[in-house]
Amino acid sequence: MSEIAYYPGCVSKATGREYDISTRSVARALGIELIELEDWSCCGATHVPNDMLSVGLAARNLTQSSLPIMTTCSICYSNLRSAIRRLEDNGLRARMNSVLERKYKGARVMHVVEMLSESLKNRELPIKLSGLRVSPYYGCLLTRPGNGIDSPEHPKVLEDLVRTLGAEPVESPLKMLCCGGPVFMSREDAALESAYHILMSAKRAGADVIMAVCPLCHLMLDAKQGTIERRYGVDLRIPVLYITQLAGIALGLGPDDLALEMNSISPLPLVERVYQSMTAD
Repeated sequence: MSEIAYYPGCVSKATGREYDISTRSVARALGIELIELEDWSCCGATHVPNDMLSVGLAARNLTQSSLPIMTTCSICYSNLRSAIRRLEDNGLRARMNSVLERKYKGARVMHVVEMLSESLKNRELPIKLSGLRVSPYYGCLLTRPGNGIDSPEHPKVLEDLVRTLGAEPVESPLKMLCCGGPVFMSREDAALESAYHILMSAKRAGADVIMAVCPLCHLMLDAKQGTIERRYGVDLRIPVLYITQLAGIALGLGPDDLALEMNSISPLPLVERVYQSMTAD
């Protein structure tokens, strides 16, 4: 069993618990031991206004393990990767190390997308998600220039992963539009409008489900979907699954393992359809 250091991030311990639960379940199914960082803290995300504090918080987390560090949150991923680049500056590194309990000596950070892409490659899956039309939603940070894992203009990593799961990726032109989450508290109208357009784009593309890779994006597209329906007078009812939940279904894991009951828009009818299709075949 391989080992990976796991940085869950703040949201995965609160409103994104289903992401954390499904991540741990999928890792076990893949024979990967996730070793949670013992003393992790906020990554220093966008709500931290002081630049040095943001880098310092990220550096503190990066010193917690010598293993590759995996996170599920695109905001955490971007911020930790940005800090690694910043800490290539010897002067800044020395300044941070002067106050850090453990000295920063370098680190490798990966997103759960990378772990799944590598682990599922050439793997025989118990359940092929044949006939399932999936709209991969990247959001604005997973492929952000300089810190992203794929092309910022023409990414394909999520589409490739959808195909690996046996499903069909559908193209949505708004798959990298910001979900609106970062401005929800200050500009709720603008945030909901952004999420509305993303949801409608996936709906028009004929998607059965949206695949999310960030807990804030999932919050906006899933938990806020009812509010969006009432505000815009539309009938959406499109499930939004975390990438780990979708992968877990293909791995044969049950609803409890993947915390599917925690999703605001229930994916259970969709899962039942997948199983019925398997039985018919």
